[in-house]
Amino acid sequence: MAITQPRIEDSNHDFEFANRGLLRTDRDSYILSDTTNQIVWDTEAYAFLQEEAPETANASLWRQGQLCSVTAGLYHVTEGVYQIRGLDLANMSIVKIPNSNGIIIIDCLTSVETARRAIQLYQVEHRDRHGQDAEIKALFYTHCHADHFGGAQAIIDIATKAGTALQIIGPDGFLEHAVSENVYAGPAMARRSIYMYGEALEKSPVGQIGCGLGQALSTGTSSLVAPLQNITKSGVLAPGIEGLQIICQLTPGTEAPAEVNFYFPDYRALCMAENATHTLHNIQTLRGAPVRDARLWSRYMDESITLFGDKSDVVFSSHHWPTWNHDGKLVVNFLSEQRDYYAYLHNETLRQLNDGKTPVEIAEEIEMPPTLSARTNLRGYYGSISHNVKGVYDHYMGWFNGNPAYLWPLTPVDEATELVKCMGGSKAVLEMAQVYHTNKNLRFAATLLDKLVFATQSSPDEKNSEVAKEAKEELAAVYTELGYSTENGTWRNFFLTGAFELQNGPQAAINAMTPQSMMALGFDQLFDIIAIRINGPEAFKQPTKYLEKEITIDFMVEDMEQLEKPGAGWHLRLSNAALTGHAVPYTASPNPRNAEITLTVWLKHQELVALIGAAAASKTPNLDKLIISGNVDAWTDITSLVTVPNPAFNIVTP
Repeated sequence: MAITQPRIEDSNHDFEFANRGLLRTDRDSYILSDTTNQIVWDTEAYAFLQEEAPETANASLWRQGQLCSVTAGLYHVTEGVYQIRGLDLANMSIVKIPNSNGIIIIDCLTSVETARRAIQLYQVEHRDRHGQDAEIKALFYTHCHADHFGGAQAIIDIATKAGTALQIIGPDGFLEHAVSENVYAGPAMARRSIYMYGEALEKSPVGQIGCGLGQALSTGTSSLVAPLQNITKSGVLAPGIEGLQIICQLTPGTEAPAEVNFYFPDYRALCMAENATHTLHNIQTLRGAPVRDARLWSRYMDESITLFGDKSDVVFSSHHWPTWNHDGKLVVNFLSEQRDYYAYLHNETLRQLNDGKTPVEIAEEIEMPPTLSARTNLRGYYGSISHNVKGVYDHYMGWFNGNPAYLWPLTPVDEATELVKCMGGSKAVLEMAQVYHTNKNLRFAATLLDKLVFATQSSPDEKNSEVAKEAKEELAAVYTELGYSTENGTWRNFFLTGAFELQNGPQAAINAMTPQSMMALGFDQLFDIIAIRINGPEAFKQPTKYLEKEITIDFMVEDMEQLEKPGAGWHLRLSNAALTGHAVPYTASPNPRNAEITLTVWLKHQELVALIGAAAASKTPNLDKLIISGNVDAWTDITSLVTVPNPAFNIVTP
């Protein structure tokens, strides 16, 4: 059934606040790639949203799209605080250091190209006001998601050119979790991000209209630069930024595993990172990520109110628009509503969970507080109540719902094949699904058609049959209708991308992370890049080489420090088809640390990164120009097992 259009309360002053404070727009609507010269961002791409909502979009989601696509440019938040909005999915925030020409930057967008344009836009305004460019004193990361740190290299380049020593500061655990999400599971998350953000869809009333949290991710080059200072405790930042007091509130386990809010007493301004935006957020994202803790999220929101609520004239975040204290209550009300919503979502899910309900049952039956459910800053534009309930369940109970029938299910293809047989064959299932589609039972029509597509597309005899083709067309039509009706931006993108790929095939995810970003990784993280790509079953085929003995390599890196001593070492081991390792003391060439080590390699940090990068891409490794001792084939034997992930793996077909 179509989702009914909600009653929308605008007591949050949404359109007023989203447009407030615009100082300057960019004359050029296009931002081009540094490498391909293609468009990575178009500030006018969503101009169509200023029209009335069409039948091809949920009116509430359309309204959110209008708010997220107001004029791209530089906005004045309050004295000393600015934001660049509309140049990427996230915002860049800028805070002036009182009585100086210095500024700090909070978050730096997804791409180097958009970050560069954003800071250039601010500098034009700063020059007009002060006669010179601002000195960028520090770059702060609020958390470890790529749309908040990917543009870092642009900021570093600008500061370096100006001769400024740039401090880079982030929450404790930032690098560990940034690597976990963007390197370890990066290929799978990137592929699913195509669905979540609708990257393959045209931006139009029948395509992508945003994602609820903003418009879209820019498609330029991303970088990863490690913080030089980690914030390890809440309170006044120490060492801090001379002339600017910053009070930190660490909030690990909320919107990100490593996240921090900032309060600026000089300006009575509170930055809530991504913990309080104008939408219900995700407890577990559809692209894949560790489950967030709704209980902790609510507790930290309460702490924010206690610490800063009555001291803040404005609250701003890394997405959307600020909330100003119009009547002395709006800031606290905004934060309190989100606190209560996450708490209720958590508590009510646990109440029903402990009564034996499954995640699907809770998601269908949960009732949210009527005093909050119509509030625009809590509606499910980005995170939905349905998939957040399942996230809370997963946090406590894992993937299994307790019913033994679901303990050892068949693979999707095998299950689909058997079910189609039980229902009388492919033609009969197609006819049933068409009836459900006609009767607007779209969810069950999608279920039947998904089974039919998996059954027919996996059968050499049926793959190119008329029934198989019609099943894909019918499922695409059902997904399209579901996408048009849903209020959730990411659901819309998932449904419409599913329809698109049924008709056009899978779209490859593009990894646009700069090779230089690997320089930010520690040994453990660096070697994990290839460890998670080792094809174990291939090793099983050669037991004498890979299973009956260990292959060991010592990498000695002369220009890195270990325990404040020059030089650092890493011992790599392939044993039982698993690649593991640990730090070892540095030993200078030409003598190996241990005569039993299969191979020792002496090299510089940049050479090691290049070596790992080549191996991860399954390219022939080259040790010719390096100092080595031992069997050079050891590295070749290990890297020959490396496989490159498929960037276009199937999702809606087997």
